[in-house]
Amino acid sequence: MSFTDDIVLDDVSGDDVTYRLVTRDGNGSRRIDIATDLTQPAHLSIRHSVAGAGANAVDRHLVQFTRTINDSTGIPRTLTVNLTMAVPRNAVITAALVKDQLANLVDLLSDGAVTSLASTNNISSLLRGES
Repeated sequence: MSFTDDIVLDDVSGDDVTYRLVTRDGNGSRRIDIATDLTQPAHLSIRHSVAGAGANAVDRHLVQFTRTINDSTGIPRTLTVNLTMAVPRNAVITAALVKDQLANLVDLLSDGAVTSLASTNNISSLLRGES
C-alpha cells in the first residue's frame, strides 16, 4: 500500500498544492508540485530506512519539502523543510504515542490553533513505511 500518486496539500492561504508522483522505489518516493517546473521545482520526498538491528532497530521516516527559486542573478536558492521520525521497534513506543507527539508539533507550528488531527491516516501510512 502507498500514498496516492497525487497528494494535495493546503498552503498557508488554504490554496491546494498538488504534488504528483515522479518516482517510487523500495525506500520511498519523490513528487513535484505541478505548478512548478524543473528549473524552479518544489518537491515532496518521503523516505524510509532502518538503523540498528534486532531489539535495537529504529525505523526512520523522512518527509522533506524542497523549493528552489532563482535569485535576481539567476542563481538557484533552495529552501528545505524536513520532518524526521526515529521510532524504536519496541512495544513501549506505540503508534498512538507517535501521533500524540506529531499532534504536539502541528499544534506548536499552528500557534495552538489545532485541537485535534481530524485524520491520522497519513501518519499511519508513514509508520507502515509507505510512500
